[in-house]
Amino acid sequence: MKKYYIIISIIIIGLQFVSCKEESKNSVKNFSIPKTSEEKYELLNNLNDIINKEPNNMDAWNQKGILLSDLKRYDEALNAFNKAVEINPNLALNWYNKGYLEFQLGKNEEAVKSYDEAIKINSNYYKAYYSRGIVLSELGKHEQSLQSYIEALKIYPDFDSACVNKGIELSGLGKYNEALVSYDKALSINPKFVFAYYNKGLLLTVMNKFDDALACYYKAVEYKPDYEIAWYNMGSLLSNLGRYDEALFAQDKALALNPNKEDNWINKGVALSNKGNYNDAINCFLKAKELNPKNDKTWYNLGNTYMSLKKSDKAFEAYKKAISLNPINDNAWNNLGTLNLALGKNDEAFSNYKKATELNPNNKSAWYNCAIGYFKLEKYNDALACFDKVLVIKPNDAGAYYVRACIYSLQKNKTKALASLEKAFELAPQYIERARTDKYLDNIRNEGKFKKLVE
Repeated sequence: MKKYYIIISIIIIGLQFVSCKEESKNSVKNFSIPKTSEEKYELLNNLNDIINKEPNNMDAWNQKGILLSDLKRYDEALNAFNKAVEINPNLALNWYNKGYLEFQLGKNEEAVKSYDEAIKINSNYYKAYYSRGIVLSELGKHEQSLQSYIEALKIYPDFDSACVNKGIELSGLGKYNEALVSYDKALSINPKFVFAYYNKGLLLTVMNKFDDALACYYKAVEYKPDYEIAWYNMGSLLSNLGRYDEALFAQDKALALNPNKEDNWINKGVALSNKGNYNDAINCFLKAKELNPKNDKTWYNLGNTYMSLKKSDKAFEAYKKAISLNPINDNAWNNLGTLNLALGKNDEAFSNYKKATELNPNNKSAWYNCAIGYFKLEKYNDALACFDKVLVIKPNDAGAYYVRACIYSLQKNKTKALASLEKAFELAPQYIERARTDKYLDNIRNEGKFKKLVE
């Protein structure tokens, strides 16, 4: 079963520095981080000299924290900001910087408390509301995160990054139309905001508005041609739409930007496999395996391609490897079931389908394949029960209605057979031609309603 791989971009604002009014004469004014490592360490030594002379120089501690953070020495940076807070606990900026470092170190609960302190001191500190929203999202507190972004926007309505992150939270909460409004607000403020285009594209993909999603991805890469993840998702969407040549163009762009990312090779391999270029696809998957032999997606897609080549033994090994790396890969279990069914291993196949649906009760493909398996074995009631599951997940699945019509016909339940067939034709008129000669519908072929339906 095809999936869209979605990665959300959250825009994070970094540390801030504002000189305190009673600045020391020896404090470094107009603070900025040097470019070279040598200059950075020279500045660090200078700050340490200042602190040794003036242990309560808050600016020096703040600057040291920012510099250490840039050097990715986060524990030491947090210690510096803790010292700044100790010197002046009534300055919102000190708590803000402390919260940022706590977030970097994964101390999310502590970070929220620090941002809360900053907001208590300065209720108009929109960046503290915004940053608190990011941490709350990380904690899975999405309603609270959304409220933080709303508060930030009350203070600063043209905060484009807050609009985007608000949109992300609304999208995650299933409030898609409100999320689109938020993304559009960000783009009205900043028409070249690539993160807004990218995240809007992700949402439109989920909403099945594929052309609009592609338009967003195209805008994102227009303004940021090296935006690898936008090329990646564009390629994935185009591949799912069957536009394989365009997909390969996008995937080659992503690969040119990052040839060492196995997901880029996997994405290209899927498009090649769907296009029927199986050997080229296998080469892509082998390259991905070389980069990371423990990525279950590589083995899963290798299995699919070997299945297409009717290399059952290699497909079986690939699916088993995918499952050993990721036992909760429901799609691998599903496709293993289909392979086992084709090999006549019926018990193993239904066990595989059962595992897939236990792992993911919404795996429509597994329920559908299981139904077809029961149908072939003439276990019609079991097949119907599986199709019921399919139609709960996807109420407009024409194929499910059509095969149900065949089963009801075989059971000589003419009323239900005709009702299911009518629904199948309504959803997919192309089934009409098939129905005219389908032997499974012989029991209803002479019914007046059947003749009218297939005319």
